[in-house]
Amino acid sequence: MNVRNHIHLTGNLGTDPKTVVLKTGKTATEFSLATNEYYRDKQGERQTRTEWHRVKAYGKLAELFDQHLQCGSPISIVGTMRYRRWVDKFEQTRTSAEVIAEEFTFLGGSRKNKEEAMIEDAHEAMMVAEPVAKKTSSRRKKTAARPKTPTADIGEVIQAVEELES
Repeated sequence: MNVRNHIHLTGNLGTDPKTVVLKTGKTATEFSLATNEYYRDKQGERQTRTEWHRVKAYGKLAELFDQHLQCGSPISIVGTMRYRRWVDKFEQTRTSAEVIAEEFTFLGGSRKNKEEAMIEDAHEAMMVAEPVAKKTSSRRKKTAARPKTPTADIGEVIQAVEELES
């Protein structure tokens, strides 16, 4: 029989990832992950129980999490459970559980993609449509005059997006 430490969690980030570079030069990130369990109480009413998990990742995985995740992002993580023991300032032995991420699946769009899409949408809304030149015979080619496309400062684009959203 193959015995293995294996955990699979699907939930939403409770905090933005906190990323640091370790003394070894390796990147590490940590965040909390909320998972929900649904059940019926004695009266038959649906209840939700939320469990919070501490998730850690190292190396390239940590860099990906830092770049693409934010508080509320849905994600599915596969990893292993680790338990840390330490003695606190009151000489009490404490234990904490951590999930060390090994594999993942992003379940929603990334922070970067959402920001880029928002800026592109605003830029497209501000642009004037350019007419397409008609095809003519090879003997005589005519070119259509194209109007100048207005250029906008990135701050103007973001302001226009915020106005559209409100």
